This record gives sequence, structure tokens and C-alpha cells, in this order.
Amino acid sequence: MKRDKIYEDLHFTSDFSVEDWNALLKLKLAKYFSNESIFEKNKEILRTEFVNYIRFCTKPEYFKLFEWTYDLYKECISSDKQQIIKVVANSFDEISSTDMKWMTNVLTQPEVNDFSERDKISYYFKVIDETLESAFKPRFKFLDKLVNYKLYGFIPDNSGSDFGKVIRDFPDQVKNDTILFLEDPIVSISTNQWRNIAAHKSFTINKNDIVVEYGRNSIQKLALSYDNFYKIVHWTQDIYRVIRFGQVLTDLNYIEEIVAELGGTQNMNIRFESSLLHIIHNMQIVGFEFVSNEEQSDTFCLNVKGKIDHDLESSLIHASQCLDQLSCAIYDDKFVRNNFQKTKISIVDDNRNTLASATISIEVALKKSKGELTLNEYLSQMDFYIKNYA
Repeated sequence: MKRDKIYEDLHFTSDFSVEDWNALLKLKLAKYFSNESIFEKNKEILRTEFVNYIRFCTKPEYFKLFEWTYDLYKECISSDKQQIIKVVANSFDEISSTDMKWMTNVLTQPEVNDFSERDKISYYFKVIDETLESAFKPRFKFLDKLVNYKLYGFIPDNSGSDFGKVIRDFPDQVKNDTILFLEDPIVSISTNQWRNIAAHKSFTINKNDIVVEYGRNSIQKLALSYDNFYKIVHWTQDIYRVIRFGQVLTDLNYIEEIVAELGGTQNMNIRFESSLLHIIHNMQIVGFEFVSNEEQSDTFCLNVKGKIDHDLESSLIHASQCLDQLSCAIYDDKFVRNNFQKTKISIVDDNRNTLASATISIEVALKKSKGELTLNEYLSQMDFYIKNYA
């Protein structure tokens, strides 16, 4: 998959302003924050996360599950904040890695519309496996810990438990509330069995249906219509979005305490593309239409169109404000960190010709982000270019 495709899919519109976005966020998400200050600090992140929220918020059963999940975390932290923050921190690296794996899956997905129906189905079984095993399972095991804490007052060590055991042993008291996490809503095959079917390729694609085989001791067979299969694919995506969003809101509420428990942010590893997605989405919200990324030798460049009804100079000044975030995003990913020395933002025309640009050393940008440089000192080391039309 062409890497820019994921960013191009972020719809740009000048009809919905940053003020509109902020009002929408406040209306829908402010209630999930312990105070207004924490909500305000996280508005930029929430603008990106809202894209995931809208995928399930109009589906009553999934929205109810999200609120149940969020309430569980909130109640557990209220019960014993110090202990639960420690549990969150201890799981933070593994949980965060699910986002990196999810992003890898997105970036490497092929153009499935070019596939035959048979090949498309085979590919989506692979998606089921990767979603449930790499992304959903770690988050569900974390959920299992807090469910047991709420019901029985202890945190189980389920690190060595396989997916099936965690599903089978999930407390009966909450199974009705969480049934969508435990089995699909179409044919009621357990979540771990869907992972097994996909991982072990225990399926046969026929002309009019798909036959899956599953079970621990006695093997069962079930024929699915193509339509029901695709509904199950969507279910795997929805339950991941739900469980993830509940955990994301919890983390944002208590990120300072989590970071303190972790001993700082230096050991966190954040995938560059995830940060870049967030940066581009927010650039578009404030009026800059994304065009492309470029790797210009030791410089990573972000190309955007200028803001509507703004002159070139003011557009460039505004756009250049993202360079410290872009530099930090590169530095925070150890797989990308050594590839670039500078970051650059370019204003381009409809033919992708550069009209203006701003470039900064990543080292300088990091100093600015740490408060080691004043704004004037930072700007004095930024290289600006504006095309001369004379």
C-alpha cells in the first residue's frame, strides 16, 4: 500500500472549522474527563481519536459496550488509584504496541478491490487473525484483569494464559454486558476460535459460501454466507475500536500519573506513522490540505496547500508551527530516528510546485520542545523560503 494513501484518506473540508471540531468534541467527549483542564489539554489528540469514535458511536450495542468498558476502568481507579495506575503502567508498553501493530496492518494492506472474491476473502481472514491476535487480545487480557479486580478484589496474572482460556474463564457475572467481546453476533463462535480459524486457515471458500472448522476436542463445521462473513470482519474491527477507545480515554485522564509510574517518557516507543497521522489530521482541521510526504535526503518534508483566504507568508508561519511536533514524532520512533536530521513543511500549488517552505534541525526542535530554547531563539534557526515572483 502506498504510504501516503492512509493520510490522503483523511477527508479535507473547509466547511468544518477548528471551532466546530472543538465544540463537537466538548459535546460528545468532555463528559469522559475528570476535569475541563485535562479535556482541554487533549483536544488535539481527541480530534484524531474522534475518527475512531464515530465508527461505533451510532451502533447502540457497541456504544453501550464502550461506556461499560470506560466505566469499569473509572470505577477501578476510583477504588484504588495507586494500585490500578501501577497495573496500567505495567501493561502500558504491551498495550501501546497494539497501536503500532494496527498501523502496520493498515500501511501494508493491499488494494483488495483488485482481488477476486476468493482472494479477498482469504485476505480478510488474515485481517481477522491480525486484529484479534495482535491488537485485540492484549487489550482484552488487560480488561480481564480489571474485571476480576472489580468483582473479586485481586489482579490475576493472565500473562501466560492463552486467548481461549481468558475467554472461557471470563467471569459469568459480566458476560451479558460484554458478549460482543466474547463471541461474534452472527453465528456465536467465540472470539478466540475466530482467531484460530483465521490463523490456522481452517476454512474452505466455496462458490456460494465459506465453511469454517473450529473446536478444541470435537471439530465443528459451519457454513457462512459471504455477507455474514463480511459482517464478522466488521465485528472484529468494531470490538477493537470499542475496547481501545475506552482504554485511550482512561490513559488520557491519568497520563501524568502513568508517565510518573513509568519513570518518564524516554522509554516510550511511538510509531512515527501514528504520530504523523495525528499531525496531518490536525493540520487539515486548521485549514491546510495534505498533499504528500517526501523524504529529501536527510530531511522529512510534509507538503500541504496554503490556507484558503490567507496570504502565502501567513500560511507558512502558521504551518511551520507543526515542525517541533514533526521532529519529536521522528525522534520518538527508534526505527526512524536516525533516518533524518531535519524536518520541513512546504506550501505547494495544485501542480505540487513549492511556493514556500520552512525547515528546522530536529536537534533544535527537540530543544525547543524541552523548553531549552525561547521561541525567538528557535525561529532564528529556522530556514524560511518564499518563492520570488519578480
